[in-house]
Amino acid sequence: MRIGIIEDHQLVRDSFKKLLELQNGWQVIIEACSVTEAKLAVNLEQPNVFIVDISMHDGENGLAFLTYLNTRFPDIKTIVASMYDYEPYVSNALKLGAQGYVSKRSASEALIDAVNSVIKGGRYISEDVKFNTTSPASKLSFLTPREKEALPLFAKGLNAKQVAQQLDMMPKTAHVHKTNIYNKLEVTNSFELLKIAIDSGMITLDELA
Repeated sequence: MRIGIIEDHQLVRDSFKKLLELQNGWQVIIEACSVTEAKLAVNLEQPNVFIVDISMHDGENGLAFLTYLNTRFPDIKTIVASMYDYEPYVSNALKLGAQGYVSKRSASEALIDAVNSVIKGGRYISEDVKFNTTSPASKLSFLTPREKEALPLFAKGLNAKQVAQQLDMMPKTAHVHKTNIYNKLEVTNSFELLKIAIDSGMITLDELA
């Protein structure tokens, strides 16, 4: 496991590195103290997971780095580890592509679980993070970009084959997206899915007329 860290506090970086490298086969290959430094490093070698702080002393923002990674290196999993463990920081980070969010207060207990979860394709939010998981917008942040494209189509009642045709993918892939959408949003039918799509603005009532 190759891991990157962007964190402007040396003691925190050292603590995270020591914790992570206690795991067999895990290696911290990038230790950056700024967004600029992290961008330069990730262009030379890409880790499997990047742990990102939000606030930097030089005024740079870790959220901008999340956007950069999600755009340039979408295969790199990202986990935010921050003292800003409340809304709207959490939702914003997830919308920008973060797969995990850990409060620094509980990082020593939660960070390993977070890495293990996201590397397997899951999501992780530490228990002490104040995150509104009931709002449609928050639930939607758990979806991949491709799943967000498919959601309004499934919500309108299209089947997997029809969605596959519109999104230029295999029907089997569309079916997998549908299963993931239903599981992540905790819905059981297209009516419930439609309500979330309308509430979140993904579908307007005019489209249903």
